[in-house]
Amino acid sequence: MSEDGVMVERRYSAPGDLVWALLADTHRYNRALGLTPPRYVWRDVDGRRTRVAEATQNGVTMSWVDEPYEWIEGQRLVGRRTFLSGPAIDGGIAVEVEEDGEGGCVARMTTAGRTRSLLLKLINPLIHAHLRRSLKSYMDATAAVVATRDDHDDDSQPAAVRAQTLLTRLDNVVTSGKHTPVDQAELERRADRLGSAPVDPEVVRQLVSALGQRPDEEIAQMRPFELARHWGLDRRHVLQAFLHGTRAGLVDLDWQINCPVCRVSAQVVSSLADVADSVHCEACNIRYDVDFGANVEAVFRCNKAVREVEPTVYCTASPGWRPHVIAQLRVDAGVAREVSLPLLDGRMHLRTLADQRAADLVEPHPPALVEIEVGAEAVTATASGRALDGKTTLRIRSTLDETAYLLVERGAWASDAVLGSIVASMPDFVDLFSTEAPAAGLPLTIGRITLLFSDLTGSTALYEQVGDARAYAVVQEHFGLMEQAIAAHEGAVIKTMGDAVMASFTTPQQAVAAALQAVRDCESQHGALGIGVKLGIHEGPCLAVRANERLDFFGTTVNLAARLQGQAGAGELVLMHELSRIPAVASLLEGRSARAVTARLKGISEAQELVAIDLRKARRESQAGESDQSASEAPQAS
Repeated sequence: MSEDGVMVERRYSAPGDLVWALLADTHRYNRALGLTPPRYVWRDVDGRRTRVAEATQNGVTMSWVDEPYEWIEGQRLVGRRTFLSGPAIDGGIAVEVEEDGEGGCVARMTTAGRTRSLLLKLINPLIHAHLRRSLKSYMDATAAVVATRDDHDDDSQPAAVRAQTLLTRLDNVVTSGKHTPVDQAELERRADRLGSAPVDPEVVRQLVSALGQRPDEEIAQMRPFELARHWGLDRRHVLQAFLHGTRAGLVDLDWQINCPVCRVSAQVVSSLADVADSVHCEACNIRYDVDFGANVEAVFRCNKAVREVEPTVYCTASPGWRPHVIAQLRVDAGVAREVSLPLLDGRMHLRTLADQRAADLVEPHPPALVEIEVGAEAVTATASGRALDGKTTLRIRSTLDETAYLLVERGAWASDAVLGSIVASMPDFVDLFSTEAPAAGLPLTIGRITLLFSDLTGSTALYEQVGDARAYAVVQEHFGLMEQAIAAHEGAVIKTMGDAVMASFTTPQQAVAAALQAVRDCESQHGALGIGVKLGIHEGPCLAVRANERLDFFGTTVNLAARLQGQAGAGELVLMHELSRIPAVASLLEGRSARAVTARLKGISEAQELVAIDLRKARRESQAGESDQSASEAPQAS
């Protein structure tokens, strides 16, 4: 690329990584520059499968290849385009940021390129003047964005995530894009409908305000947990409002299938019935089995009757789409290179951009040195020392005969994604979207979910004791208590079967906490009638299926949870022994009497070691005659 370019420099009173995240977001910068959003297709270019961009700018049609960008978070980015058609030969952008030692940083943005058009060469001074004004405008707008940061911001988040939070605090067309018109009457009518739903009024206010006032980009694809962090509100309350917002007609629910390798969207569909059992990621050129719990994300867009907005991508190569990537580094054939980058912890995932070579490092602290070899079959990495200056040195050597790109990814960071495992444990989703289920005959895998089964004891005798009408009312009251306990601990009732309840949770500790509340409430409300509740909990993979036109779960985990409940007595919870030893679960059950159970469960050939825990704390203390006994004095689970 020619050195004949334009460079603008500016100082910022803000951390360098935050400034870098905004300036290096080439999607946002290209939009601010007034470029047309391109169309992307995959083609064979010089014998290589390549993503080609096509766009028409000022009446001129052009196509180009975005070579893989190179970047180190908080330090630099180099992006290059090679044009296949149109008046330009190539072009690119460079961003460099240096801390100034005074709590701020100095940033430089450079854009340059070459043209094959004689006319463009003649008007180069005018083009450079335009580019200089555009760069300065974007850098000035970035200064306004970083000025909104405060001491309460979470600095543990990746720079790109923190930058996104700041962007929601400011309405600046340069950095945030345009606003399409809003149908105010329709917005107000549908907002009134949501206001009557059982959701947090403050979440409703924030959501309605965003739909009416925020730029298109922020409402074309909304992520509830990300917005909850921006708004400083409870995540579940925000997700609950979005689910009810679909019923009110404010937003629509889509399902984004994320690639497990690059963690970027491979497909978006409008119904679970449209989710296939496998999806092809064009960027990674792999087909992978869809895990509803781990790969499928619920995202929301503004309903078109309120505002006509669509997700628009101006640059797919932007680091802003990949907050989990700390660095993307070019590694030339047979060449060794050394770079330094900041790491917050010692967990990282290393992989090449192609061929899926990968390695993981799990260190107790950021290492001083990581020696990496990129080979034909694998990436290998060895860590040593401890970084004392906040910087880790990567010493990279390639044994390949061609250029490769090495990605350094955060191994411990999880995005603000509302995954299928979370949605499936939301009672509002199960109630509002009862028919939102996989296509008939096409189960979706959930890699890990926690299921709870409960059943009443003594209900048959109850009907004889108090009569059918009163007994039926008591059983319905019991179902109400179970629903309250499950919802209070972020679970969802999937179905009821006779006197039994099946519920789903994201984690085992949520299910155990719900079981404790259920037994406590049942004892308090109905203990004198001689009925009780017995429970079983199991965690593992299962299948999400369509059954009777509703979402249901199927598989060994479901069967085991039901059979564990069958081993319980009144007031007892039965778990696999290893599940009871999970620290978060053991902490909840500490101090409760337990009995070991060895049982053969249908479907498993070997006998299983189980533990049955008595959850009836009040009854145990009463039997002991020590109502004032503290929890710490209670018997320990064995």
